[in-house]
Amino acid sequence: MTIPAEAIIAGGKAVAWLWDKYGKTWVDKAADDFKKKWAEVQWVEAAQKYRARMLELHGTLRVIGKPQPVSLEGVFTDVFILDKPNAFRRFDLARLREDPNALYRAERISGLRLVTRPDARRLFILGPPGAGKTTFLKYLTLQAAQGKLDKIPIFVGLNEWSESNLDLLPFIARQFEICAFPDAAAFIEHILKEGDALVLFDGLDEVRQEADRRARVVKVIRDFSNQYAKSQVLVTCRVAATEYELSDKFTYVELADFTEDQMRAYARKWFHDDAKKGKAFEAEFFDKGEHRGLREMGRTPLLLAMLCLHFEETQTFPQRRVEIYEEALDALLKKWDATRNIRRDEVYRKLSLGRKRELLATLAAETFEKGDLFFAQEDLEKRIVAFLRTLPPADVDEDIDGEAVLKAIEAQHGILVERAHRIHAFAHLSFQEYFTARYVVERNALPRLLTPERIHDRRWREVLLLTASLLYEADDFFTYFFRALETGIRRDPPLVDLLRWVDAKAQPFAGQYKISALRALYVYLARALALARDLDRDLARALARDLDRALARALARALDRALARARALDRDLARALALARALALALDLDLALALDRDLARTSPPPGLILDVCLADVYFIAFLFYYVYQFENMAAYIPDFAAYLREVASLAKRAQEPPLAKALSTLQVPPPNAPKAARDAFVRAVEALLAHRDLHHDFDLSDAQVDKLAKYLEANHLLVACLNLARVADRAGIEARILQPPEIADNELENE
Repeated sequence: MTIPAEAIIAGGKAVAWLWDKYGKTWVDKAADDFKKKWAEVQWVEAAQKYRARMLELHGTLRVIGKPQPVSLEGVFTDVFILDKPNAFRRFDLARLREDPNALYRAERISGLRLVTRPDARRLFILGPPGAGKTTFLKYLTLQAAQGKLDKIPIFVGLNEWSESNLDLLPFIARQFEICAFPDAAAFIEHILKEGDALVLFDGLDEVRQEADRRARVVKVIRDFSNQYAKSQVLVTCRVAATEYELSDKFTYVELADFTEDQMRAYARKWFHDDAKKGKAFEAEFFDKGEHRGLREMGRTPLLLAMLCLHFEETQTFPQRRVEIYEEALDALLKKWDATRNIRRDEVYRKLSLGRKRELLATLAAETFEKGDLFFAQEDLEKRIVAFLRTLPPADVDEDIDGEAVLKAIEAQHGILVERAHRIHAFAHLSFQEYFTARYVVERNALPRLLTPERIHDRRWREVLLLTASLLYEADDFFTYFFRALETGIRRDPPLVDLLRWVDAKAQPFAGQYKISALRALYVYLARALALARDLDRDLARALARDLDRALARALARALDRALARARALDRDLARALALARALALALDLDLALALDRDLARTSPPPGLILDVCLADVYFIAFLFYYVYQFENMAAYIPDFAAYLREVASLAKRAQEPPLAKALSTLQVPPPNAPKAARDAFVRAVEALLAHRDLHHDFDLSDAQVDKLAKYLEANHLLVACLNLARVADRAGIEARILQPPEIADNELENE
């Protein structure tokens, strides 16, 4: 078909008109599209650089005392978050004191799981100092930078931003521009509006309040979260610094303390390069009862890292736990902020570090003495004001605000915490115990501490140990301790008589061994013999109460251990002591005095071993023939008979011929012998005890048995304190351990 010339001319005119009208726009639009596509390519490359930079900036963390940073992912343990902050929960103080575990029944959720929930787009994450708030945000940054969270991370240190004097978006853009990001502001605006950003504001409490800095920061965060509603925003802050409201769109949550499982997971990551050392840490840290205070501290990640570092360098924890507590408190009182260049406002800025410690010691001692682990805020504020008013004017502001000081202590140091609404406590019981001990030392309050009631009260045990550790010279400490011990025992003639017998038995060997170790040995023997006699008298009653099965099982285990050792007996006193102690401990004598180590240094005299073995023979004889329900009794008879021959041989070497003869003529009756024959055998063995003056029956009542157990336990505590203390006359103190009170015979008769 031929197109008419007119049509061609008309079309040309139309194209010319369109070009004149729109041609430049089309060219410009094509160029803009090309530029945008090129910019997108640049942004992809820049985004990769940005993510790498985030990994570099936030992939490590500092541990106090460690010069080199550690890998965050290498130690990070998933945190748990309380659905409702403790300070928002309401408890009755009296009920909380009765049931402290009620605090730990709040719902806990994994922090990572919470952040990925659709309803968690605005979180205000609270926690005490060292709880891991910054570490958690850094970990989220790494997760996002590695693509494990479908967000682009924006980490903002609020103190750094506040001090920069930049507006928020230019401050954020500067982080991107460092990575040569093209047109960073436009890109940031885009991802914020589209909801592709995870914005992490860290450390609201670190922003100073002067000149309304913190108030302005809060307003900017509030406006920012409203303007960019699609993006996720998380803010961290210390618990006690929450006087500002962000907005009703934010959910307030709190980081939970570490559980034991979390502590174990953290430790395994810490020691992942040295499994042997990691196992040693777990065995030392988790399994030893004396480290209860350290485990309490380990619930705070900052302090757990410090403990791991200490063990990594020394492969042990110091016997003087006071050294660890002081290191931890030093970290909380000054080092933690200093390592991060944080300068805080202080409502009690005039107080020196020493005065702060005095204040904490006063609060600890006054509350611990009352038995309080939790304190009403009103009471705590009054105590703070009362203390501050005793200070010179130069040390304190004229207008004292108890509440403001309390909040400052909690926010800055985390040594006191708000466990529930207007109910406070020391962050760890070990801190309260430590500061109570400091109070005793600084106020010279030993007479108030070392009373008969407190040396027997297990609640005061750690305070006593810490006090002995803190004293520059502790001889007076032990003078008061012995006085309290004697007060509890001197008015009980049978117990005084027992201690006199113990001392008389120990004296012949005192030239070769420590007298305290010898007394400890004979207290064990007296207690073991008394246990056998008590069981002898009470067996019928026990059987009538249908307790024989449980009793038989306990004694059977003791018998198995005793005979296993008897078969391998080589007259080594260490074995004899272990045997005697095992038999006593099997019957719930919860005591293990550590005084007999020096007894095993040399070959002991036969007479000393003979006393142990005779008591052992009597006890085993009782087990055999009074608790006759044991199965397979016949299998043990040859071992027991062989043991009797060994003891007879020992009696000869101890120059006890009548005893040796009597032992050698003893005939062990068969298991099917009548009860009368079994009774006669036990009485014959009992008669042998008279040869070595072991036949005393002190006829202790149940109350006296309990008092003796408490007396021994208190002596054990005294020894533990002595092992920690600096004293001028250690030998003199050791010589007084388990010494009978100096009471005249007529005084006992009058009693």
